[in-house]
Amino acid sequence: MKSSNTLAFLGGALIGATLALLFAPAKGSETREKLRETLDQGVDDLKQEYHKHFPVNQEEGQDE
Repeated sequence: MKSSNTLAFLGGALIGATLALLFAPAKGSETREKLRETLDQGVDDLKQEYHKHFPVNQEEGQDE
């Protein structure tokens, strides 16, 4: 339950940051660059949080 709350919070923060960038008064190219950077960082953060709570067994399936 706790991990789902963390993921929900991070997802909400990512959505909020994305919307803030979309409505910010800046040139389109600057906004797209900021959006790309924010999304990339958000995806990386979500992946880290996911793997922290659901580690992947790297050795599984190598013998086959």
